[in-house]
Amino acid sequence: MFSIISCSESFETIDTEQINKDISAYTEIKTPEQLILFYYNYPKNEGKPELKLTKRKIDNQVYEITLIHDHQADDSQRAEKIIMTAKKIGEKWNVEKILRNWKCRDGRGHTDWGTENCD
Repeated sequence: MFSIISCSESFETIDTEQINKDISAYTEIKTPEQLILFYYNYPKNEGKPELKLTKRKIDNQVYEITLIHDHQADDSQRAEKIIMTAKKIGEKWNVEKILRNWKCRDGRGHTDWGTENCD
């Protein structure tokens, strides 16, 4: 696990090997939003999460997709952010980078985006 600093925000870098294996057989994933939701795979029995999705086209068929899950049903972690960079090649996707960080609840640790553990 590696951390990088971007705009004073620390991130954990997630290995993309498994997600690329998982999506290699799928042509049903058409949009960047569908791709990051496939990766996040929030359990259906946990209710409907409060998700905010944004995408930004970086280059020809390369997108940066951001998922923020706020108001989590967790006693210490309040929110999670995932930033994914992916390229669509034909009908398939290749994930190039995944960054992750989170916010803790008040009194449980950092309340800005970061990678320190929540208490």
